[in-house]
Amino acid sequence: MSDLSTTKVARTRSGYRIRIEGRGTMRESPTVHAFASHVLDSEPGAVLIDLSACENLDSTFLGCLIDLHRRHGSQLPPRFQLVAPPEARKRLLESNGLDSLFHYLQEGPELIGEEVVLPTVSLSREALGLHVLECHRRLVELGGADQAAFQSIVDRLAHELVSP
Repeated sequence: MSDLSTTKVARTRSGYRIRIEGRGTMRESPTVHAFASHVLDSEPGAVLIDLSACENLDSTFLGCLIDLHRRHGSQLPPRFQLVAPPEARKRLLESNGLDSLFHYLQEGPELIGEEVVLPTVSLSREALGLHVLECHRRLVELGGADQAAFQSIVDRLAHELVSP
């Protein structure tokens, strides 16, 4: 598994595609969430997160995807979808029971223009902590076998972010 991660964005006919290459972690999560939220809150188009070249997703990135799905994935047609063939869904989402949550495309749409590397946003320790906290709250809300572990993370982060 590679330690290198790259996040690329490109226009599509219906909006944007964000491609995660390598790993999707708490390092990439704030950037992806901010970009996708901005587009979905200010433009009529859709955002597709392409996981076909992704090797691993950490819990923060999973929580980011859940938040975007909850806010923008329920419209018809959905404005937020994942591009993930069955093997990627199994590898990245099935162990957490998240494979049935999202709307999927088997392959990404045609791109308009070139992909651009989306630079990672640098957050303060507190801002990153708040992002991680909120992402884990989304995981707790889903329940499931890992709910207690995610709740423990939420409790610990909430305490650390409030304490001086």
